Amino acid sequence: MPLLHHLFFITIYCGLALIAVLFGPSYIPDLQTGGAMLLGLWIFLAGVVLHEIITRRANDEETTAKLETLHHNQAVLRDRISWTRREIKGMAEAFEAAGQSSKLSEEQNIINDALSEVNLLKTLMPRLTDPYLGLFDDEESSQFKEPERPEVVGQKRQATKSDFLDDFRNERSLRARQKTVATNATKEEVSVLSDLSETEVLSIVRRSLRDDRIDMFLQPVVALPQRKRKFYECFSRLRTTNGQVIEPGQYVSIATRAGLITAIDNMLLFRCVQIIRKILRSGEDVSFFVNLSSHTLKDQDFFDDFVDFVRGNIEIAPHLIIEVGQDEFLDLKASELLSLERLIGHGCRLSLDRMKTLDMDLKALAAGRIRFLKIEGWLFSQDRNKTKKFLHDVRSLPIELVVEKIETEDALVQVLDQDVAYGQGYLFGEPRPAKP
Repeated sequence: MPLLHHLFFITIYCGLALIAVLFGPSYIPDLQTGGAMLLGLWIFLAGVVLHEIITRRANDEETTAKLETLHHNQAVLRDRISWTRREIKGMAEAFEAAGQSSKLSEEQNIINDALSEVNLLKTLMPRLTDPYLGLFDDEESSQFKEPERPEVVGQKRQATKSDFLDDFRNERSLRARQKTVATNATKEEVSVLSDLSETEVLSIVRRSLRDDRIDMFLQPVVALPQRKRKFYECFSRLRTTNGQVIEPGQYVSIATRAGLITAIDNMLLFRCVQIIRKILRSGEDVSFFVNLSSHTLKDQDFFDDFVDFVRGNIEIAPHLIIEVGQDEFLDLKASELLSLERLIGHGCRLSLDRMKTLDMDLKALAAGRIRFLKIEGWLFSQDRNKTKKFLHDVRSLPIELVVEKIETEDALVQVLDQDVAYGQGYLFGEPRPAKP
């Protein structure tokens, strides 16, 4: 009921009550002043009750009208939802039929994969655009802006990126090309920059991040004694504007101090995801070791986003092995260990490298979901009894051992004497660039 109607009713019964009080004794001789006041009160109360009855009835009618309108709208919406469901079902059947008869479903999967990778890359953008990192400062010296020399151009034409999947599919083809690789090695060494100052290296790091010149190199990890390629380890190398590269040993410490190592790790991880996408589409069975620094493990925002990404793309997890240095792993906080545990819970595996001793609690490492240990062969020569006990304990646990930096046949013989499962080093293949 409108407010004016309420005021109208109130005015009526209040006015009648007031008239009864003021003029009642004059028109009714037997009515005294007290009786007139009681009569006025009775008229006022009767007016309030009547006002309440009329208001409630009006509200009931209004509520009933609203309910009828809602029921009508509900019926209309139910019909529209049913129609929409039929339309969606028909479209889904049409898309499914089209996907079975063409490559539409495959293309849609590729699009979905690309979208998920873009969403992952979005988490890296705030870091790359952080003004405090100076990625967009024009501070690279003129030394790196010189025109490309003819010999450098020739090197770039010769240094074509090879497809590591071809090598994985055909081991013989790799061995047949070893001579060619050996002859090109000297040419590639010429393109590696050295003797750079810290300022020059930092400038190259910033420009490589800014211009997306972070290349991923892959080195095989082979099963022994067959030397069959089983895994690959991912390395990052930064490329200058003229195609020359600087290796991790030159820039890791400098990038760490400048707060850029996490961005490099994230880009390497993103490249690895792209490679895993490729092997999934090709049906190959190969996994990748990706070494992450402690700074990346402590970047809770990015790590949470990456865990969500893996959860939404669960097929990637079995092919991804997160590698952490032993010292860095022991220094991780409970929250950072929990992040790793969440990632492992989705199917990823964990590896420790840069092991400095054979004295370690292997059962505790196995309980901590460690599945790979990477050590160097020289550790076996320290104490034979200790080596024998270590190898015996490893074989009783779900931990695989990888011996690194095997570069000669003599070194391989010493490793084979220890019955180690996997080996890695230049003897089996040097790190080579891979394209996603």
